Amino acid sequence: MKQFVPVLLGTEIGAYGMARAFWEAYQVKSYAYGTFPLTPTAYSKFIEQRCDENYLDPKRFIEVLNRDADSFGDAVPLVIPCGDDYSVLLSEHKAELDGRYVAVCSGPGVLTELENKARFYALCERTGVAYPKTVRIDSPQVPELPFPYPVAVKPTNAALYREHPFEGQKKAFIIEDEAMLEETLKRIYASGYDEGLVIQDFIPGGDDNMRVLNGYVRSDGSIALLSLGHPVLEDCAPMRIGNYAAIVSYGDEKVYEMVERLLEHVKYFGYFNIDMKYDIRDNSFKLLDFNPRQGRSSFFTTLSGHNLARPVVEDVIEGNRGACVHAFDEMLWVGVPKDIVRRYAQEGPAKAQALRLMKQGRVGTTIFGAHDNHPKRLWNMAKLWVHYRVDFRKYFGHRDLEG
Repeated sequence: MKQFVPVLLGTEIGAYGMARAFWEAYQVKSYAYGTFPLTPTAYSKFIEQRCDENYLDPKRFIEVLNRDADSFGDAVPLVIPCGDDYSVLLSEHKAELDGRYVAVCSGPGVLTELENKARFYALCERTGVAYPKTVRIDSPQVPELPFPYPVAVKPTNAALYREHPFEGQKKAFIIEDEAMLEETLKRIYASGYDEGLVIQDFIPGGDDNMRVLNGYVRSDGSIALLSLGHPVLEDCAPMRIGNYAAIVSYGDEKVYEMVERLLEHVKYFGYFNIDMKYDIRDNSFKLLDFNPRQGRSSFFTTLSGHNLARPVVEDVIEGNRGACVHAFDEMLWVGVPKDIVRRYAQEGPAKAQALRLMKQGRVGTTIFGAHDNHPKRLWNMAKLWVHYRVDFRKYFGHRDLEG
């Protein structure tokens, strides 16, 4: 097998999970590029951070990577985006990279269709895949809605939305009535955000109605891996709403068939992550969004026995092709301390399953468990664990955690 080196775009937890997957499968060190040396990838035995505050500038991005191409020797550098901004950056400028790089991503036209929520829902419509009833707007004027309140409000351009912070900003809003919708739209557009929003029929139910799917599409367009997770708990901090805090991995052939049908109509390449929600009103899974990269919680797939590093190596390094793997193995992934899951997860079958897996020892997390034991890293991760406890007390409720 040819030598290769993972070049990961991002320094957050998602990049750490990807680097850990490469280390566990192939014992190779990863290089994490980003604008800032964030703590999840700092002081790791299998990650070297390479940071530049101007790295998201396309000219600087190309300059830095092309300058560093020689540093990888004869190994093939696999460039893998681990965040939304980096996915777009790599997609739009991969043709300018040194020819030794293999950019694991689709072209810009494909990403525009999939990452923009309005265009993604149009794709769902064309392929017969269920999604929430949606109205798209481009101004703060409250539209006529063909569905009742409550509704969900989300930006079509999440990256641009994050560049315009405002008081009370959230990744997504749940709106109870027209007055609340009017006020929310005014605040969003007053921030300077000037692209679209989607207003959606809110699908009832809590965290345990959510589903998340990880996958990899080979360079020839065939699907290599589909892995489904059942979230048990979500983060509750305003700008982390929608980030999963605990997931039970499992499988569902109907969901896998639905995603395969969707991807038949897209010339996609690389990792992806899809959020969906089960709608008890019509017994269907409705797709919410498509992320052109693995997610921050995607390590649940590796933890369940389907290492996320293997599909890309088998694809672009070994040239192997085979049937798509549909994952069904059960394991509990936690992105917060286990006592938070015990305390805050909604009572029901999903939580019961999570607690059963805990008792069986079939549980793990992204940031601990790889014998990555530099004292500064352990200290930083311990502080992160404490912050989660503080945030859940502050935003979820005022109950104290035990233990």
